[in-house]
Amino acid sequence: MTMTPDRTTKSARVAGTLYCLVAIGIVMSTITNEALYPRRYTTFANTISDLSGTEPPHSIVLEPSRTIFVVTMLLSGLALLVGTYFLARIVARRRFVVAMTVFGIGLVGIGIFPGDVEGFHPLFAICCFVGGSIAAVMSRTVIDGPLRHFAWVLGGIALVATVLGLDAFADVGPQAELGRGGIERWIAYPVLLWLMAYGAQLLSVRTSEPAAPPALAAAETVHDGSHARSG
Repeated sequence: MTMTPDRTTKSARVAGTLYCLVAIGIVMSTITNEALYPRRYTTFANTISDLSGTEPPHSIVLEPSRTIFVVTMLLSGLALLVGTYFLARIVARRRFVVAMTVFGIGLVGIGIFPGDVEGFHPLFAICCFVGGSIAAVMSRTVIDGPLRHFAWVLGGIALVATVLGLDAFADVGPQAELGRGGIERWIAYPVLLWLMAYGAQLLSVRTSEPAAPPALAAAETVHDGSHARSG
């Protein structure tokens, strides 16, 4: 299906708006949630998902942190998937769209299965981290200008941090220095920074003004010429 310039612009702006809202929403919600957490919470020892419930078997689940986390991730994941639906109408790179879809499914999944749910939560967290990181790297093929370089750098940082955040590296390297919470934020925040920047670029897409018909252009040329001679 061939889309008109107006429909292409509208699809880009809807996707861009939703992507920006997702990035802003998750960052601001996380900041608020960390401040409201009823117990001691550090970005070194605690992951973002701990706000919804710490890992089993001795899980700690506290309100209002759990509800804030769950609602934020569910709404963000759904918004990301809707935005990606509109993105798929204007982007030919199917693999990029698939990566964005996996990213969105991961967000929805960690909302449905919070941090205290064994098995499912880590699975969807990996979908979220890997999907978002790969999407950021792959977006360099659909982004014009200098932003494409920032895209693959941010995505690359998140991918490396994902690997270094595995349990095998718990006592060595960056994870030992930054903690579980710190290394996870090196995964999440670069992806959210990229998502915000990419959304902003989609919002800047404009419909090109159609060229004037040849007859009208010729008439304007003659008209302008007569004014120049009379002047």
